[in-house]
Amino acid sequence: MIQLRVALLAVTSTFLLSGCAIKPAETVTVYKSKNAVQCETSGMSVQDSANTLSSYGVTVKSSHCGVLTETMFASVCGAKTGDIVFHDIGAREEALAAELGYTNIDALKTAELASGFAAVDCK
Repeated sequence: MIQLRVALLAVTSTFLLSGCAIKPAETVTVYKSKNAVQCETSGMSVQDSANTLSSYGVTVKSSHCGVLTETMFASVCGAKTGDIVFHDIGAREEALAAELGYTNIDALKTAELASGFAAVDCK
């Protein structure tokens, strides 16, 4: 009888714990303009951007540089560029990143465009 109870307890425990499996945290990618100005400044660095997010409690998992591909920018000194920084962060922290001016990178996608940006080497 005791063996039956132990076996039943083991099976029940296994069944209940399998429903509590730890799921990996979901990640989203957010981006922000580097605010670079042609002939003047390269704008915010990817590290400065990551540090800003981190200082407000956003966990940055990875960081990258990119350029907008579907937006035209005049090629003239003093004009803005399409340079962006983007970061992979926890999905739960997306609202906090949005308060800091970051946008989900999916906003660049359309029915015709797969991404709307291209990753480039950080300078």
